[in-house]
Amino acid sequence: MNKMIAGLFAAALVTAPAFADVGAPAPTAKDLEKVVEKVNYVETAKEGIKLSGYVDVGYTYNFQGNEVFGKSGGANGVDSTSRGDFNVNAVKLTLEKSLSDANEFQAGFRADIKVGEDATLLGGNTAADGSSDNFSLDQAYVIIRAPLGNGLDITAGKFASLLGYEVDDRPANLNITYGYDYFFVTTHQTGVKFYYPVNDIVELQLAVSNGSAVDTGSSDIGGFTDGYGVTGTINIKNSGGNANLFNGVYYSGSSPDGFTAENEGVLLWNTWGNWAPKFANDKLLLGFSSTLGDVNDSSNIAGTEDGYTYWTASLYSKYQVTDIFSVAGRASYLHSIDGQIDGTAGTSFGVSPVNGDAWSWTGTLGFDLLENLLLRAEYRVDLYDGLGGDSAATFSGDTAQTVALQAVYTF
Repeated sequence: MNKMIAGLFAAALVTAPAFADVGAPAPTAKDLEKVVEKVNYVETAKEGIKLSGYVDVGYTYNFQGNEVFGKSGGANGVDSTSRGDFNVNAVKLTLEKSLSDANEFQAGFRADIKVGEDATLLGGNTAADGSSDNFSLDQAYVIIRAPLGNGLDITAGKFASLLGYEVDDRPANLNITYGYDYFFVTTHQTGVKFYYPVNDIVELQLAVSNGSAVDTGSSDIGGFTDGYGVTGTINIKNSGGNANLFNGVYYSGSSPDGFTAENEGVLLWNTWGNWAPKFANDKLLLGFSSTLGDVNDSSNIAGTEDGYTYWTASLYSKYQVTDIFSVAGRASYLHSIDGQIDGTAGTSFGVSPVNGDAWSWTGTLGFDLLENLLLRAEYRVDLYDGLGGDSAATFSGDTAQTVALQAVYTF
């Protein structure tokens, strides 16, 4: 009852000037603050819970007329719209209570909800399989800081992949489309993660999960034993804060995940780094990423019964020409050993029983018209040698070209 009265009193203070004499003093900001301090939602906001997100829409045109790659590791690689397509890439909402910098016992949480075509990608499907009303719970976890040493952060729930230069949210990447490196590493995982900063330079992470792209169930195919995925990473930053080098390893020994259809091992090694040269006055960013993957199981694919190995290498760059205009580029290489680099075992996507190579070049123009409004235009070309695409795909000279437009509003 007291809270209801307080709320009504706050409304009365706001509307009072409309009925009062012209000469009557209007309520001050301090008056309003004293009243609404007793209302629950204001107290919650003061405790640090924040709502944020973005709306990402665009247009994509694939000149080859069909998808190029399928899926691997539970994530989609190359955007697979057929010819032209207006896209609602994502509407994302994030509700979060982050931890402070203090090395003390504290707790927080984060929940990311995504609606749109990109929500389909996180489910291990291609963009052609879904529509703009697809739903994904990208992340949902509780985080606790234990004041041990420099502070140990323990995260339990569903969280984003620890590996990879590119991330699930397109606006956070240098380019609109995803590169090879994105979909040949792990995707979201459900489990427990530990983060520990050794000092200002070295950061360590360890995660135990159900496996890549596996939300529930950690049993092997037969259900007789538990199967988990383990990720370990180390990130090294320079003292100037303008460069870092990351190394991470993922291993899954007996759990079916986005890479394998049976109880066999998956081993991934990913390294990436960033460098913002001081001489460029924070206008230039250079990056690289490389992933080596070894998958022991491909028993459902003819010609790949003993597994397959792949390797990716990508170079990234971005130059902020003016406060509004920027130019970004990406050059990627993908090599398949023992075939099947571009599909999950047991699917029909991109099975190639022979070795093959792929090259990709991407150029992106960015326009930061407002603080929270980003417009981007992109051209991409992919070249293939000895790779198979989807059974319905048609290529011209083993070349695929893509044009993409994007508008993003963040809040």
